[in-house]
Amino acid sequence: MRLLTLKSALICTALSLGLSVAGAQAATDTKHPAKSSKTTHSTKSSKASKTSKTVPAKPTGQKVSMLGGKFVFYLPKDYVKGPMEEIDDKAKAAGVTGSLYMNKPAKRVVIITETPLPDRKTVPSNDTETLDDIIAETLVQQQSSYKDFSKLGEKKVVRNGLGLRQLDISGSVDGGKVLSTTVAAASGNRTAMVNVISLAKDAKAHGTLVKGVTGGK
Repeated sequence: MRLLTLKSALICTALSLGLSVAGAQAATDTKHPAKSSKTTHSTKSSKASKTSKTVPAKPTGQKVSMLGGKFVFYLPKDYVKGPMEEIDDKAKAAGVTGSLYMNKPAKRVVIITETPLPDRKTVPSNDTETLDDIIAETLVQQQSSYKDFSKLGEKKVVRNGLGLRQLDISGSVDGGKVLSTTVAAASGNRTAMVNVISLAKDAKAHGTLVKGVTGGK
């Protein structure tokens, strides 16, 4: 499969979806019971044990922030970010934004778009009707964009109060089998979509990356 052909087809699919929509765990104390002792050294050791804490690991990689910071995730450092030239001036003026990340060795593409809701509509961070509409539109678009289309599943996730919808499909692009996962969210007057596309043979790595986006385990 030619990477350029795959990239172009996927960008067109993601943009058509976006434009249609537009028209840590807390630290814990580690305590140890102090033994009675008359020595100053033992007293200091006991105090040190009582105040010791486990510090959560800091996220690593490239930070992606959407919907005013309500939807945040990290991509591995080896993903190269580039602009989406397919978003024209008219779309930019309408508030459509987007970025493309690519892992060239794995031929994996992550397309990120954010668009305003139509008619200046505003919604809460887990609006069922809006998310249902986004996924329904996504399904229609992808059915017409991929050959050998097959819906693999759909999930509902709530992450820090933000509702996410995950749609998993498989299909063929230019004769090559791919996996495509779309994660959608909406809050305020904007929607966010993350589309992860991988070669079908990289299913495990694809799933790991998607879990990083949704916060799943």
